[in-house]
Amino acid sequence: MKIKQIFILAVLHIATSGVVSAEDGKLEQVLLINANIVDVNALKVDENQSILIEGDKIKRISSTKKLSKVRRASVVDLKGKFVIPGLIDAHVHHATDPDSWDNLSITTERLRYLLRGGVTSVRDMGGDARALAYLKRQAEVDSIASPDIYFSVIIGGESFFSDPRTIASAKGRTPGRTTWMRAVDQNSDMDSIMLQAIGAGATGIKIYADVEAETVPLLASAAKKHGLKVWSHAYIGPTKPLDIVNAGVETISHASDMSAQLVDNFKAWRRKTAEFDDSTWGKMLQKDSYLDLFDAMKENGTILDATLTVFERRNTLNEKYRKLDQLSTQMTQFAYQNGITIAAGTDAFSDLENDTTPMIHHELKLLVDEIGMTPLEAIQAATINAAKVIGIEGSVGSIEEGKKANIVVLSESPEKNIENSQSIAHVVKNGRFIFIGDDPQLPFSSSREVNGTIWLSGQIGNHPSTLTMAGESLEAQMHQTMKNIGQVLESKNLDFDDVVKCTLMLADIDDWPAANEVYLQYFNGKKPARSAFAASGLALDAKAEVECIASRSAD
Repeated sequence: MKIKQIFILAVLHIATSGVVSAEDGKLEQVLLINANIVDVNALKVDENQSILIEGDKIKRISSTKKLSKVRRASVVDLKGKFVIPGLIDAHVHHATDPDSWDNLSITTERLRYLLRGGVTSVRDMGGDARALAYLKRQAEVDSIASPDIYFSVIIGGESFFSDPRTIASAKGRTPGRTTWMRAVDQNSDMDSIMLQAIGAGATGIKIYADVEAETVPLLASAAKKHGLKVWSHAYIGPTKPLDIVNAGVETISHASDMSAQLVDNFKAWRRKTAEFDDSTWGKMLQKDSYLDLFDAMKENGTILDATLTVFERRNTLNEKYRKLDQLSTQMTQFAYQNGITIAAGTDAFSDLENDTTPMIHHELKLLVDEIGMTPLEAIQAATINAAKVIGIEGSVGSIEEGKKANIVVLSESPEKNIENSQSIAHVVKNGRFIFIGDDPQLPFSSSREVNGTIWLSGQIGNHPSTLTMAGESLEAQMHQTMKNIGQVLESKNLDFDDVVKCTLMLADIDDWPAANEVYLQYFNGKKPARSAFAASGLALDAKAEVECIASRSAD
């Protein structure tokens, strides 16, 4: 898709995203009734609740007995279903090599996959900030189907920037000498580094490797001064984990690397092939060896981003990775048993694993099965705890009045079985129901492609994956109809500029002028060919249905 086309679509989404309804300029309202809400703060389920969404925010939560209808609000009945906050993967990597295996097309596909799988926010831990800033903006205005993106700039010692990944992410610049890949020491201008990170669009800094202990508190202090989050690997050799925590780092990543507290040559083993003697290995597996570290983490409020998945997936590669996986599990258990706040991050590409849902669901299962968390504690790790890592807990991470309407609706209860986090019925981001793919219960597909021509099924103005119309007026239904078409097009990496033919069906031909007024807002430049007719008995008593054909070679 051309940059110009994406920009046009972005502007269109801002104008017609559903934040403002077609009726008298008021915010669009959706009322979810009979919901069982997972309270991730209190770790309990509140049954038979209603959630009133206004625009992109949760306006009110009450029992369904007290709140079962609201004038102008479309009502979606969630009887028997369970509502959790949108999931947050606190450790992902995108745009590491934007010219190759991690290019724009592949990355947007991955982001769409994450959103459909219930992930509404991600913390990206280092890539090409030029690409990440572009994607962040596209996700923010819902121009692409994507979680909201919060990314870091990478900070390291001079020696780290020979890493091939930094060369790919800094292409056109010198790794270690650019805004998002910065080499530092005690004499660096920390204020300048932080201001440049903010200018790049970063939410935080990631202290990666080869940073001296004396430099870490300078980095942490400067970052906090300028409103950036302070994130770090648990081991950044030669600096020890305890030094990192006491320096003011807010979140440390990779539980396995906390064991570096006990090993002087940890880098040689972690990055190369050095071995531990039996005495050292035995000490590394003892909880009492880390009590000073855990005390410091509790005192400083340091959060652990455990990343169990990435080590579990590699544990068959060799003996080193088998031990890393063992350490990852053991250290996360120790942290959990010592009351450390744990956030869920995967450090893994879900789509590369051929799984049916994003890997965050696997991380949750590991937190329950291997660490001993309850299912609701695991969900807490991937919602409010992960929000705290990013610093967005005031707006997302829990189902509360005033927060963003980022919601996942499950068909089965996650309270006893964490695998039910995968039973996704609906995903809502910024108050909008997301197209999550074809419903296997329906006797048709949303689209089919033949030789570059995409035939779309007719769309009506229902909230995606529901049988609820988005309002009673023709205008409200037409806007939702066109948004539904837009989401199907986006899923095929197309937009409205690629549409070549539409057929408009109206329940009442007198609605022609109003339908036409809405329809025209979604096309810029050359309009598609079109037919129109009046029809009775549209599905769900809809006032309009629109069917389109798109082409990858549209003129």
